[in-house]
Amino acid sequence: MLFITEHIPPLAYTHNGTLRGYNADLIKRIWEKMELPEHTIKIQPWPRSVKDFDSNVPTCLFPVGITAQRKQYRYVTTPTAVTVAIITHKKNKKLFDTPSKVKHARICVEKASSILPLLRKLGYTEKNFEFASSFPNNVHKFFKGRAPLIAGGISNILYNYHLIGGTPSDLRVLEIVKQVPNGFLFNNAVPQQFVDDFRKAMEEIVSSGEATEIYNKDMLYYSPSK
Repeated sequence: MLFITEHIPPLAYTHNGTLRGYNADLIKRIWEKMELPEHTIKIQPWPRSVKDFDSNVPTCLFPVGITAQRKQYRYVTTPTAVTVAIITHKKNKKLFDTPSKVKHARICVEKASSILPLLRKLGYTEKNFEFASSFPNNVHKFFKGRAPLIAGGISNILYNYHLIGGTPSDLRVLEIVKQVPNGFLFNNAVPQQFVDDFRKAMEEIVSSGEATEIYNKDMLYYSPSK
């Protein structure tokens, strides 16, 4: 099995050369439950991961927002969801006191992000988007003022904003876009029995309370004010 993740803290990221984060720790515990040896996890950008996923090699991608399009594949969700939101700095909040003003503003977003279809459904167009090649680049562009808004998972934005010297408590949520289930996605080369065993291990970890313990340990970030 090939396991692939993006660098997307606090769900999965490297610290001093070690892979950490909620989904990373969760999958290692699942391997233990399944009595599997610890696998190597590839960390790479999403576009490259999609190419691997479309191959004949048994592959698991994580963390993945389980969108309607991705439900055609086998997946196992975690007990947490990613809250996708449009966020601004507190100094800009008065500029966006009506939904119309938000709809006409520029938004930092990843070019290959699964969030784009959600934003388009809400009426945002290409004129709104300030594209970045990766999530850290996206947050950096927002930090540098390339656009007054940023869209993404709240915890991911806050964590990356803190890493580059920003103060997460200065950020404000303007609009909740959607709650997206967070999970593990398996391609067609993965045997169904493996997916079933993976799901069973996840259910045991959730029912025992271990998943909550892992979450509380790894998801250390500031919550922005409404």
